[in-house]
Amino acid sequence: MTHTSSRWLAGWFAALAAVMLSIALIAPHRAEAQVAPVPPVQAPPFVGTAPKPGEVALLQTSRAVTPSELSAGLTSAGCTPTVLAVTVGGQWLVFVTAAPTFVNAPFAAALPSLAAGTGFFVRCADGPRTDGLSLAPIEQVEIARGDTGTSTYVAVVRSGLPNGCAKFERVDVTRSGDTFTVTVLNRMPQTLTPCTAIYGIVTNRVALSGDFIVGRQYSVTVNGQTTTFTAGTSVPVVGPPAPTNVRLTGSLPDLMTTVPAGEGERGRVTVMWDSVSAVTGFRVYQRDCGGVLTGTPIEVPGGERQYGPLQPCRPGGNIGVSAVSSTGESVITWVK
Repeated sequence: MTHTSSRWLAGWFAALAAVMLSIALIAPHRAEAQVAPVPPVQAPPFVGTAPKPGEVALLQTSRAVTPSELSAGLTSAGCTPTVLAVTVGGQWLVFVTAAPTFVNAPFAAALPSLAAGTGFFVRCADGPRTDGLSLAPIEQVEIARGDTGTSTYVAVVRSGLPNGCAKFERVDVTRSGDTFTVTVLNRMPQTLTPCTAIYGIVTNRVALSGDFIVGRQYSVTVNGQTTTFTAGTSVPVVGPPAPTNVRLTGSLPDLMTTVPAGEGERGRVTVMWDSVSAVTGFRVYQRDCGGVLTGTPIEVPGGERQYGPLQPCRPGGNIGVSAVSSTGESVITWVK
């Protein structure tokens, strides 16, 4: 090969190298695709099947978890817990979800983490209702002692009626250890019905039954709203002592009995009671055969000790009487 040919080939390779370098600089840099690692699926923090909405169960933790982690795991499994409870030294410790921090402080102090294999009680929040009932909005909850002579307690609950179609239905109450769960229900129409924009208020005095230990703290959750009280003299007394010896006079025949002609008053009764305290009046309450309060209470002057005639649900006769004074209203005493 001649010297001239060698120089030509060298020049040609140099030009080709320059072109390839320019292409490499102009071409966009394509990064190699990075595949994110798939996190391992973590098993539920409990052993067993989560209960359905509105139900309760006794389960065990599957590993060491905090109360919040346990609550989140149950929620993912379809049970939104309202109450978690664990026994320590024979005593129940209760963790109420969505409650103020101080309510759960004893639980958090004793059990910041639950060890694997710890047995616990759980109550799930109620699911959507299909029976025309709905949770009533809660305006106020106050805890009071029924009277100075007993250790009974009541929750005075003021609940709302969102519109003119809403009707108060009933109050349900359950107790688990030192925790009360109160459910206030309204009945709403299940068809499209025009309703007046009138917001009503209903007041119920809910008896908190069972034994109480002076100085111990108790919690009351009403439709998800929690309040606490300490048994003893720190709880105010609301209302006078309740009426005693509440009874009926008159017959309560079976509803299937034919009322003879001229005996239209048959089945009507008079309610009677005793009361020794100074009161401004009494209130007579009635329930229908399903146990639901009917209408508004009947106001009776303080000097009276009876009211009638009434024609209650037969043969049960669901009638109750409360006493009223300047300090409030007593608990309702129902006919036995």
